[in-house]
Amino acid sequence: LEVEGDKEKVPEKIWGIIRDNTFEAVTNALRYAKCSEIHIKICILHKLVRCVIRDNGVGCENCREGMGIQGMHLRAEEVNGTVSIRSESGFEINMILPFADRTEE
Repeated sequence: LEVEGDKEKVPEKIWGIIRDNTFEAVTNALRYAKCSEIHIKICILHKLVRCVIRDNGVGCENCREGMGIQGMHLRAEEVNGTVSIRSESGFEINMILPFADRTEE
């Protein structure tokens, strides 16, 4: 786990989305990926958070988005965020979640 930036700026709702989506991603990696490593990187920028969850597993050619990944998309969309997925070598989930800076409230 790697975190860059000021964690205090991020609202609890955003941390909740990161937590729930990360839990889903790690569960999927442990269940399907046959990986030996999972790397999570959270970058807190001025008004958005980027969270990347990557494993070194087998990936998949034609991944079917089940309920878990659909849930990730829905949670991100609640805050006008996005989730993108790559699976060429291993599996990678990239979340971009905008937020209002708590110090400006």
